[in-house]
Amino acid sequence: MIVVTGKGGVGKTTVSAALAVALARRGKRVLVAMVQAKERLSSLLEVPRIGPHNTSVLPGIDAVNMTPDASLEEYGLLVFRIRAVSRLVFENRFVRAFLHAVPGLDAWAMLGKATYHAIERDKSGAFRYDTVILDAPATGHALSLLGLPRTLAEIAPPGPLRRDGRERHELLADPERTEILPVTLLEEMPVTETSELVARLRNDLGLPVRRVVLNAVPESRFAPEDLDDLLRNDLVNAADPLLRAARFALHRRALEEEQRRRLASLVNLPTVELPLICQGRLRRPCIEKLADVLEAVLVR
Repeated sequence: MIVVTGKGGVGKTTVSAALAVALARRGKRVLVAMVQAKERLSSLLEVPRIGPHNTSVLPGIDAVNMTPDASLEEYGLLVFRIRAVSRLVFENRFVRAFLHAVPGLDAWAMLGKATYHAIERDKSGAFRYDTVILDAPATGHALSLLGLPRTLAEIAPPGPLRRDGRERHELLADPERTEILPVTLLEEMPVTETSELVARLRNDLGLPVRRVVLNAVPESRFAPEDLDDLLRNDLVNAADPLLRAARFALHRRALEEEQRRRLASLVNLPTVELPLICQGRLRRPCIEKLADVLEAVLVR
C-alpha cells in the first residue's frame, strides 16, 4: 500500500496517477483510491469520470473516488455477506442517520475500504491487487484518517471493529507492506508542513516514511558562470531580456536550494525529484513522462 499525502496543491493526484502508470507498466494490478475528492484523476489519465465503485480505467489500473455512503454499503456487504440483508440494514434511514452521527465513521468506512483492497484475495487465494495507492487528503485530514485504525484498536469494544482497527493499523505500520509518501514543492510553506507531517507520522502514529517526493522541480536553464560570461561581454545590454531571465532563474534556483537544504535538515530523508513539465493542464502524455522517472527510482 502506498499512501500519497502532503499539503494541498502540491500535486498528490498527479503523483498518484504517475505511480499507477509506472506500476502497471511492470505488470502490476493497481487500484487508485481517492477519498471523496474533487475528481481530477480522470482528466490526468484521459478516461471517463471516476465514480464511487472500483472501475477499470486503463490496462492494469482500477480507480475509485470513495464516498462514505458507497463505502458503508460495501462494508455492510462484507459483514453480512448477502446483498439483500446489507441493503435492508444500511439503506434504512434511521440506521444511516445513526451511522453518520458516529464520529469518524465516514472516514473509517473509506479508509477501511482502501485498506481492505490491499489485503483482498480472490477465490484462488491470490491478491486482487498488487498495489493500492491511496490518494489521501491534505496533511491535517490525512493524519486524522491514518490515526483512526490505532484509535479503534485501542478504544473500540471487543469485536469486529476493534479487530479490523488492529489489523489495518498493523498493515499501515508495516514497512514491508506500506509506504507513506509525502509530496512537497520546493517552497517555504510546503517544506515546513512536510517536516511537520513526517514528524507526526513517525512519532505520533508510528508509520513508515522512507522518502519524500519533490514535485514540479524546474529545469535549470542557466548556470552562474553563464551569467558571468554574459556580463563580461561589453556588447551585451544589462537590461537585455535574456539577462533578466537569467537573473530571475538564478534567484529562483537559490531559493529552491535553500528549501532543499531546509528539508534535508528537517526530515533527514532521501528525496525523489519530479521535473516541472507540461505547464498548464496536465494530460496523459505528461503523466507518462513522470511515470518514466518514478519507474526508474520507486517501482520495485
